[in-house]
Amino acid sequence: MNDLQPKKKKRGISTFQYIISLIIIAIVASGVTVVTYEMTHREKLSSDSSVSSLQSVDYLNELIKLGYIDKVDEQKLVDGALKGMVDALDDPYSTYFSATEAKDFDDSISGSFEGIGATMTLEDGLPTIAEPPIKDSPAEKAQLKAGDKIIKVDGKDVKGKDLSDVVSKVRGEKGTVVKLEMMRDKEPFNVEIKRDKIPMESVKATLDKKNKEVGYIQVTSFNETTSDEFNQAVSKLEKEGAKGFIIDVRGNPGGVLPEVEKMTSRFLENGETIVQFEGRDKEKTDDVASKELDGGKKIKQPTVLLTDENSASASEIMAAALKDTGRYDIIGTKTFGKGTVQSLIPLGDQGEVKLTIKKWLTPKGEWIHKKGVEPTIEVAYPEYLNHRMIDMSKTYKEGMISEDVTIINDYLNALGYQTETKSDVYTTETKTAVSEFQDKEGLGVTGEVNKETAQRLVEAILNHWKENDSQYLKGLEVIQEKLK
Repeated sequence: MNDLQPKKKKRGISTFQYIISLIIIAIVASGVTVVTYEMTHREKLSSDSSVSSLQSVDYLNELIKLGYIDKVDEQKLVDGALKGMVDALDDPYSTYFSATEAKDFDDSISGSFEGIGATMTLEDGLPTIAEPPIKDSPAEKAQLKAGDKIIKVDGKDVKGKDLSDVVSKVRGEKGTVVKLEMMRDKEPFNVEIKRDKIPMESVKATLDKKNKEVGYIQVTSFNETTSDEFNQAVSKLEKEGAKGFIIDVRGNPGGVLPEVEKMTSRFLENGETIVQFEGRDKEKTDDVASKELDGGKKIKQPTVLLTDENSASASEIMAAALKDTGRYDIIGTKTFGKGTVQSLIPLGDQGEVKLTIKKWLTPKGEWIHKKGVEPTIEVAYPEYLNHRMIDMSKTYKEGMISEDVTIINDYLNALGYQTETKSDVYTTETKTAVSEFQDKEGLGVTGEVNKETAQRLVEAILNHWKENDSQYLKGLEVIQEKLK
């Protein structure tokens, strides 16, 4: 489908055709990688809107400029009008970017950048995490989730503030810390996030530590270089002896449409459908695997795909395409459920609009929006990974009762210390377990969980998961069985 091929922007960085809300980026350890991409591509849209329908808007604009009691910033009026039109769509994936916001957006994808690795939108006047945080970003390490609302940044209330103002407060230099007061499901919590530099690299590859015939490829986003990175990773692993692959798109929020099509085409026979599209006219079109997309380089080795609830958009296109062939296992949990396509359209000097223009459907014609792609082999995350971040502004000690204490008990129990899981009471057992943990980690032994101990506890639980990744281990088992 030629009309779905994005056209490069000639200003600044050509652009990945993705879509996001405004990006705040910062990280403590890397990371969609750069930006949180959504599925988006560029295409010509007609501009035959009725002039008469806008006369009242023009009239109100003049009325305010000439009659309002105070001086008026005309650009604010224009931005407000444009933003209001897009907001009226009631679509979380359609967004108006002012000229300043558009520049920030382009800057954030022009190379490496610094921030926390999350994208934001405004909901009910509050900055809200719009998409799953970037893989391995500070935001992900702080266990932020899509839907979390930001109440305060560094102690200052942000309700009603312009999104660009909030973004500028959250972004910052590598190594600096931003304090966020958040709300999830009406429950407040606090996090301190250390900003870091986020590289553009979106693909990491290595052989399994024990079974050198299995190659592991993590794809953290689909940016404009991802398919090239992926091809290089596959070639490298093949030369090192890989005879099967585990592809990991867990936590991958999506990205550029052509990139995921190029990658997915390598796993399909020419002519097999990668993805279908449906516009407002309800007519369906499809993109299919071809030599033009993959250069004739098909992957015939046994392959599985790892997904989770934060695998979104372009990641879901790949998951659905592989699943619908019946030849590949999708392992993990159900994906995020974003089944729409956005186009990023310049508005001259007035910024840009990111507009939903199509639905995308699986090869079998299913719309997965708000439903997600079900795995063929379900392997859930352990419960301890579903907790929110511990509030590190407090010190926890014997006798205290709180949800944070429940998290502490669960973490300690998962690490092998003797505590009661799901208990919100800081018992003598908890104190003993904390003391043992502090001693092992070389911390001052107090039996109390202060900020330093809490940070070390979170690091320990994440490392524990990486060493005992049940979804990866299941993928390894499936590949090994196929290689017999």
